[in-house]
Amino acid sequence: MPQPEWEALEREVRDLAQRVAYLEQHTGLSAPAAPPAIAPEIPADHPLAEMPGLLPIVGRALLGLAGAYLLRALTESGTLSPKVGIVAGIVYALLWLGWAARSPATERLTTAIHSLTAVLVLCPLLWEATLRFHAIGTWTAAAILLAFATFGMAISWRKSLLIVSTFATLAALGTAAALLLATHDVLPFTFLFLAVAAAIEASACLDHWLSERWLGATAADLAVLLATWLVTNERGLPPSYAPIPHAWLLTAQVALLTIYLSSTIIRTLFRGFSFTGFETAQCAVAFAISLSGGLQMAPVMAAVMLVCAASCYLVSFALLERPSASSRNFYTYSTFGILLTLAGSRILLSGTAAAWVWSALAIACIWAGGSFGRFTLKVHGGIYLLLALATSGAFQEVAGLLLGAASWPGERQMALWTGLASTAAAYALVTYYGHEDRPSRNMQVFRIAVAASFVWMAAGITAGILTGAYHVVLGAGASLAYRAALRTGVLAGLSLLLAWAGPRWNRPELSLLVYPAMVLGGYRLLVQDLHQGHNGALFFSLLLYGAVLTALPRLKRSAG
Repeated sequence: MPQPEWEALEREVRDLAQRVAYLEQHTGLSAPAAPPAIAPEIPADHPLAEMPGLLPIVGRALLGLAGAYLLRALTESGTLSPKVGIVAGIVYALLWLGWAARSPATERLTTAIHSLTAVLVLCPLLWEATLRFHAIGTWTAAAILLAFATFGMAISWRKSLLIVSTFATLAALGTAAALLLATHDVLPFTFLFLAVAAAIEASACLDHWLSERWLGATAADLAVLLATWLVTNERGLPPSYAPIPHAWLLTAQVALLTIYLSSTIIRTLFRGFSFTGFETAQCAVAFAISLSGGLQMAPVMAAVMLVCAASCYLVSFALLERPSASSRNFYTYSTFGILLTLAGSRILLSGTAAAWVWSALAIACIWAGGSFGRFTLKVHGGIYLLLALATSGAFQEVAGLLLGAASWPGERQMALWTGLASTAAAYALVTYYGHEDRPSRNMQVFRIAVAASFVWMAAGITAGILTGAYHVVLGAGASLAYRAALRTGVLAGLSLLLAWAGPRWNRPELSLLVYPAMVLGGYRLLVQDLHQGHNGALFFSLLLYGAVLTALPRLKRSAG
């Protein structure tokens, strides 16, 4: 059988394949080519979307800087006068900033580079015009920077271009800070910082540029603080610095307060926004900086604080303590009210006079809180009361009489009697207005605190009177050991009195004070009586304390 001619067959198949390929190519029957790979689409607002056009943008920026150097060269050569060259440079920078604001909102890279070009044109120009050529003064430089910042805010308002506004603001603040340190002229740039801060806060009241608020606030705070320190430090204003009159410094401090108090009031009261952490902290910082103004300015700032305190109380309790109002705003305003009252009154008054005023405020707040059902006012009254006792020294004197070996204070006994009268009046008001069948936990704690202050003052004065009478009867040289035992007896008797009076008068807060009184009695027994070294007096102390411990459970059972 003949074998197939494989080579001839292979040639036939190859020839047939070429003919088929030729026919498919000329009749349009060829297989479609594989589709090209599609690159992932980049969003239009993504920064990488502008990367293909980055080189032209950078090129335009370099051309802009070239124009700035051309103006500088024409000015240095005398072709343009310094003032004309400066004006041309400022207009040139503003044109670039305007060009940045005209860019579409999605082209953020273009907006940023054009804004940066405007900054790089203006800032070196003002630096050399002020320090090298002396063509403009510091006040003029500050005014130009203010115009640049506000122009940037204005032209970027419609599209909310935060990039343009931020570049303009940072340029104004940074250049002003550098010029302040270089020229040692504080006032022009301090008022520039305040004006920029005011512009930012005005925008914040309209819910714009909220993220820029800390920039203006930080610059204004540091500038006013620097001016205050330069004027009030012990060495006085350094010779290299321009004069800072006290009136101008006071104006700056009041302006700082006014800017942030006004914006906070507008945003929280008229716009209905809640207090932010920035507003709370900045108002506190503004008041603290104002307080650092020295003795010459302290009375004026204290008066301003008291007016602000009265306003905070009025706003919080007349406008904000209602269900529809923000609770954060209410508590923030009321807290500022008490803090400003304490600070302002303490600056204007001595310790004793401030304690009397705070005692009166304590009674007034507790009365008003009880009359109008405002628990926050009661709490403020309790705070005023405790601070009055501590400031007058009454609290410390009672501690010495009850727990120590102090004698009756002849020159400070007025503080004791005033403290007793104020705590008695406060507790009487608390009991008079405390008609709740089931008071809240906060109200219970408040009652206990007021009752404890009254019991503390009464027990201390009782101990002082008894020990004074002891020395009157037995002479000044009478044994101190028995005097110590007598004071331990006062605490023991106080425990019995509280255990009896609490259930009888339906005052659970008095019953709760029994055990603290016994703890204090035990502390006194261990710390004072055991170290007297007199067996008779120690026997008397142990007898009294042990008898009270034995009688208390029976007294509680009989009361129950």
